Amino acid sequence: MREQSLYFAYGSNLDAADWSVWCEEQGEETEPLLEVSPAWLVDWSMRFHYRSIRREGGAADVVPDGKGTAVPGVLFNLSPRGWALMDRKEGAPTHYERASVSVMTADGRSVTAITYVVAQEKRRSSLQTPTDAYAALIQGGLENRNLSIQHLKSAIQKIDASSAIQYVFVYGTLMRGQSRWAQLKPWSSGPVRSGRVNGRLHHLGAYPGLRLEHDGIVHGELHRCECIEQALDELDRIEGWNARRPEDGLYARLPVAVDVGDGSVWAWTYVVNHLPSTAMPIHGGRWAA
Repeated sequence: MREQSLYFAYGSNLDAADWSVWCEEQGEETEPLLEVSPAWLVDWSMRFHYRSIRREGGAADVVPDGKGTAVPGVLFNLSPRGWALMDRKEGAPTHYERASVSVMTADGRSVTAITYVVAQEKRRSSLQTPTDAYAALIQGGLENRNLSIQHLKSAIQKIDASSAIQYVFVYGTLMRGQSRWAQLKPWSSGPVRSGRVNGRLHHLGAYPGLRLEHDGIVHGELHRCECIEQALDELDRIEGWNARRPEDGLYARLPVAVDVGDGSVWAWTYVVNHLPSTAMPIHGGRWAA
């Protein structure tokens, strides 16, 4: 993948039909948006503080926010013509501006991409509610890729809504009764639920490491943390998370869908970056010290 050509979409451009309709309205042949992978814009939140004349209501934006927030979306490859058309569709640079951002892919890689943010002078101080049709474009694009829609629901309701993910999924020494439970306990708001994610667990000596894969199951615990920013400060330190260069840390932190039996909950978890040659698979996906 050519990183310089990557575009991170979080709004209406998640819907291929909407892109095609716009191209046709402009008398242009539809330029393909080549989908690469789902991704997360970490430490950002969604906002509706811009009114679009074409949409007849609010249009989505993203803004930097505190630790524990994240906006899901999709990485696309755009051709030079695709970029020129996208600039026109987004009204860049007058209405939206290009912004270089770091996003986390579903497998824990940090990737540089371009997204669009509302120009400062176009932002309003009050909530600009989107039309149902516009919100449905975003929701459908997210749901079709099994991504979270909670941030969208929150942003539609409140001008300064946070796209915080307030759950943590742990599968090793941070679980109740394990050696580092005391360090998570002050931040766990309860009740604790059993959960599982798609992946494989590996024995790294005194602790396990999770790798996300489709054909395996890892069992663990789901903890709600009311003070998610402070909780992640502590957990990032324990897990060796490198915020500037996530791929260089011992673990990468990213959102994952946790199956809790009666549905799924999005939570932060820690995925081991590099498996040593001595790592052994833990059959059954359950850690026992």
